[in-house]
Amino acid sequence: MKEEDREIWIDESRFYLSEDNILYETIVGDFDEKRALDAKKAVLKLMDMINGEIKTLVSLEKTGNQSSKARRIGPEMFENAKQGKIALFGMHPVARVIASFIMGITKKEDIRFFKTREEALAWLKGEDS
Repeated sequence: MKEEDREIWIDESRFYLSEDNILYETIVGDFDEKRALDAKKAVLKLMDMINGEIKTLVSLEKTGNQSSKARRIGPEMFENAKQGKIALFGMHPVARVIASFIMGITKKEDIRFFKTREEALAWLKGEDS
């Protein structure tokens, strides 16, 4: 795990808290339980850097397979008290399957899936309803 002030890398996956307090998650490759737990730790650390609600943009464009245990950890992060709107995006079939699973299992209501980064970011910023 490589870490800077507002950026944490887990292998090729990047977790970055922007200056406008949007958490950008770029999920790359396969995730087993250990990688998913590392990702959860990174996300919680970045969330703790700000006061108030955080919006999250998750890129699933380069994601791979996720173990059943890893798939259960994602929704746990999204149900954090600080978590605001969540936008997931990606075009390939694995991204759609993962997004459908997450959206189906989480209790979070302010979560949507988009085909493109631009659509997802516009929704997060309130430029699209």
